[in-house]
Amino acid sequence: MDRLDTAAVSRLFGILAQLTEEETSVYLPTVKSGMAYFGRLFLRDYADEAEKQLSEYACACKVFFDYTVLKAAIPKTYSTQSGGIFAKVSDDAAVKNAAALMRRAMAALPEGLISDDGFVFEGVAG
Repeated sequence: MDRLDTAAVSRLFGILAQLTEEETSVYLPTVKSGMAYFGRLFLRDYADEAEKQLSEYACACKVFFDYTVLKAAIPKTYSTQSGGIFAKVSDDAAVKNAAALMRRAMAALPEGLISDDGFVFEGVAG
């Protein structure tokens, strides 16, 4: 069973990133990378279509986070005198907001659907 639909995740990512269809297609490798990562988190199959839609949205939020980090790193890429290259993204507000969006989308998923991906969201219930 394909747990995530590439077209649905791409469409949702395009909406989040405010990209045209053509611009969204440029980021298909980023979408597929996010889907591969997110696909490894599943612990069970969907109970219904609503769980699938929530999962596709959460995956699109993960892709949007990756896209935001990429876009934030582009203008802030530096090189050192020794030839090293680094990017500073940790203080970028857009990255922080995209991370918060991703955490909220994952927290909205039904309990037991996916494993913890490093963000604390499974044990949030009061």
